[in-house]
Amino acid sequence: MIEFVREPIDLDQVSCACSMDYVGAISMFVGITRRYTGGIETLSLEYEAYESMATIKMNELIQQASQLWKLQRVAFVHRLGSVPVGQTSMVVATGSAHRSDAMEACQWIVQRVKAEVPIWKKEHYAAGAPKWIHPAN
Repeated sequence: MIEFVREPIDLDQVSCACSMDYVGAISMFVGITRRYTGGIETLSLEYEAYESMATIKMNELIQQASQLWKLQRVAFVHRLGSVPVGQTSMVVATGSAHRSDAMEACQWIVQRVKAEVPIWKKEHYAAGAPKWIHPAN
């Protein structure tokens, strides 16, 4: 499951996409728009993506993760457009027979998404002009 959406993300749907008879553990990362970053108040985040290229890159990352860990399922959903404070912007879920594979793969995929997938984030602040942000980690 790889999706880009403009409406709130349904976490239950993402979790269900990783469920099956062979899955004993689902690890899920949920990225949420926070109010403050380094003392600066954020009103919302805005995301843009090169969707076709991002989908190709996500498929590559899922294949790589599946070679490194014993994964049964992977789900990725990213919100595009404006994401207000408190709402989910990104979900990565991994399903495996065992928790260590699911947890390690989930963390690895999240780090790779931020570094390699063509998704851009603009922060809208309470004071000052909006700013495009490059993910650090």
